[in-house]
Amino acid sequence: MRVLIIHPESQYFAGAETMLGYFLTELVRADCKVAVAAVHGSRVAGLLPEETVPVWLKPCPAFSPATIWRQARKLKEFHAEFPFDLVHGWAARDWELAALAGWRCQRPAIGTLHDHPEASFISGKRRQLMRWCAGYGLKRIICVSEAVRTACVDSGYPRSKLVVVRNGLPPGNALAPARARGPFRMGFLGTFSERKGLRTLFQITDALSASCGTSWELHLAGGAADKAGERLLEDLRSAYATRPWWPSVQWLGWVKSPQDFLHTLDLLVVPSNEFDPFPTVLLEAGLSGLPVLASRVGGVPEIVADGQTGWLFEADKVEPAVQFLSRLIGAPEILKPVGQVARERVLREFSASKMVAEYRLLYSNLLSNV
Repeated sequence: MRVLIIHPESQYFAGAETMLGYFLTELVRADCKVAVAAVHGSRVAGLLPEETVPVWLKPCPAFSPATIWRQARKLKEFHAEFPFDLVHGWAARDWELAALAGWRCQRPAIGTLHDHPEASFISGKRRQLMRWCAGYGLKRIICVSEAVRTACVDSGYPRSKLVVVRNGLPPGNALAPARARGPFRMGFLGTFSERKGLRTLFQITDALSASCGTSWELHLAGGAADKAGERLLEDLRSAYATRPWWPSVQWLGWVKSPQDFLHTLDLLVVPSNEFDPFPTVLLEAGLSGLPVLASRVGGVPEIVADGQTGWLFEADKVEPAVQFLSRLIGAPEILKPVGQVARERVLREFSASKMVAEYRLLYSNLLSNV
């Protein structure tokens, strides 16, 4: 089986790109010949395993029919030397090129969706283009969670084309060693934004101090991705910098190894305010044997088994989150067995090998019907 993966992303690097690296590493081990359409010198290009065949495209940061046509023409020429059987657009912004390349090469094309189809950061024109691709250009839309699939149905996508394949991680390291005794340490990992619930996290922290004093630490790994994030940080400093608990907050910036950071924590807090499709950070926490306290949004409940691998609270509801944290700070012995179950669940349900096996089955079924 020969597969062409399309993802000529030159600007952004987030969860979808990280997951692409895991996916490609496993796919080339699964008796597939893999080519990847990417931008030379991009961070995505740095993910490509040696076994993949690269085809370098010029970047197209804004939608341009002329550029996409030229890219599709190059892929048509590439098909003569690498006769791929199927085209796979890794993210929604790759769908139109995948559909066009599939049409020109007379090969089935599919696309993966890592977000809500009507997320606030997706423009109206892009949403229209996505719906057109889903209806006419692509054979299947792979949703990374059941929550994403439901959102697609609600948005009018054809049900018959929607398939759920959840993301997965490589096995990783063993459970983190027991942390030295000290203050209870909770953490946050990700982009500092309203969407990811950073303001809510500080509201929770402020309320927590009233019940638990400062017998805890809050470690934050990440940073602001835009001006709105920077303004949010200024708002938080203005509102809370004079609080007695403020010195208990540690700002670590972006970390090179999420796993190493997670190993330093007792609990990860994921207080997203908006739909979160299938947060990779929850998989990473589970793999580390780290329980989580997370808001019940999007695909989060598909990862966190409430009361078994972590705890869920309703988004923007500060008081229930404070109650959970107060209980855990007072009884930290609860955490270790919950973290062990979380790791077992990730290894069993959300492995990269399982993800690739489900994609390969989808590829095979499509090709058998060509």
